[in-house]
Amino acid sequence: MTATGPARAEVRRRVEVRWNGAPRPAAPGAERLRAALERFGGRALARLRWPVEVSVLLCDGAAMRGLNRRYRGVDAPTDVLSFGQLEGAAPPGVAAEPAAAGDVVIAVDVAARQAAARGEAPERELRRLLLHGLLHLRGMDHADPPAEDEPMLSLQEQLLADLQPAAEEE
Repeated sequence: MTATGPARAEVRRRVEVRWNGAPRPAAPGAERLRAALERFGGRALARLRWPVEVSVLLCDGAAMRGLNRRYRGVDAPTDVLSFGQLEGAAPPGVAAEPAAAGDVVIAVDVAARQAAARGEAPERELRRLLLHGLLHLRGMDHADPPAEDEPMLSLQEQLLADLQPAAEEE
């Protein structure tokens, strides 16, 4: 109990990142990157005011190709896939009970190629793809191929810009 009333329960927001395939955690910097993505994902969930748990799998393009073929019928790797576990997304700003929102799978080698094409660090592209997957789990979508002025992509880039300075300090 606080002076102003009952103590509020701490809101659980958690992103758990794990590796599958290459590069393995033994690679230089792999553990630091995994931990940094977990912290970044937690800050993103807090910014979205979404008290959920999300599992993130970092894999290679070959593993992603298999998932893309199985779940989307597309026999090619993609950068990120999301697999939701919630029936529907809560509207932005509406608190919900902590739950497992779903899984995000990111192809690290595809992300690295995209980062090189953009002239950005691979870590920034991984953060962008994590945000992209989180927004899909949140119930947002975009055209395929996406247009530049898509609301989902605009929010993704705004979140990336807002959360980027803290991410670079890690």
